Amino acid sequence: MSIAFKMSQNNANDESFANTLNIWILQHNCARSTQIMHACMKFAKNKTDIVILQESWMRDENITISHSSFICIKSNVQNTHVRVLIFVAKNAKKFTCTSRSNIVNSEDMQAISIMNNKIQKRILLINIYNEKSQNANDEQLYTIERELAKVIIVEDFNAHHSWWNAKISTSIRTKALIKWVNLHKCNLINTSDINTYHSYSDQSSSILDLAFASKNMRNHIKNWHINENTNTEFNHEVILFTIVMKKVKLIENSLNASYNLQKVDWKDFDEHLQKTKDKMIVKM
Repeated sequence: MSIAFKMSQNNANDESFANTLNIWILQHNCARSTQIMHACMKFAKNKTDIVILQESWMRDENITISHSSFICIKSNVQNTHVRVLIFVAKNAKKFTCTSRSNIVNSEDMQAISIMNNKIQKRILLINIYNEKSQNANDEQLYTIERELAKVIIVEDFNAHHSWWNAKISTSIRTKALIKWVNLHKCNLINTSDINTYHSYSDQSSSILDLAFASKNMRNHIKNWHINENTNTEFNHEVILFTIVMKKVKLIENSLNASYNLQKVDWKDFDEHLQKTKDKMIVKM
């Protein structure tokens, strides 16, 4: 499945976009609620290019909500309800998204590749949901390893570690994750110690919604933050960040340049060529 997208006309005309490709990402856990999903999509319209959802609502045959401004990409999994979805804006046509079910294809993990002429290697975007009752294992993460290029992993991992939460003294459900991100020298995209989850009673908070980037993507992730203006009436925060790819500078091929040969001083050219030849003979 391959889909092409174009940035809105207002963005395209902005001088700040002349030499960069900017892709706005929204991340949220939806608690299997259509109301929360619709709230995310309403906010994301004309503001974000890619919406990454965990614990999405699905009914039989993996049918979910639709939105006039977004196209839904989901895993091709049979006889089970997928819990991760990615929506891509229809009006963002300056990059191409392709489902990568050949890399990851399960109800809890999905992958898409992002391509553009400003991106020298494709970006692999991974969406993961890990329930509290689950423990992500090496086999699940290894499926990503064989296609490791420029990688961004966005996840609700239900994992606790001092790397992103200084209050944690005992790590929970992090063994496979930490092993994998350290092996591939991935960087944490989150700003450490900023809570992404709050209990309904407001008596406890935690950091469950995470994002990591491979070493070659660390300088391309900007402006990670909690969006405090969006209230989905759920205890997970709405998270935003931007992928910024600089335009690849191309050198004009001099062979394609047009020359007026009628203005050439052939006598002068012949003398110059003869002197150059004589110097080469002397050196030899």
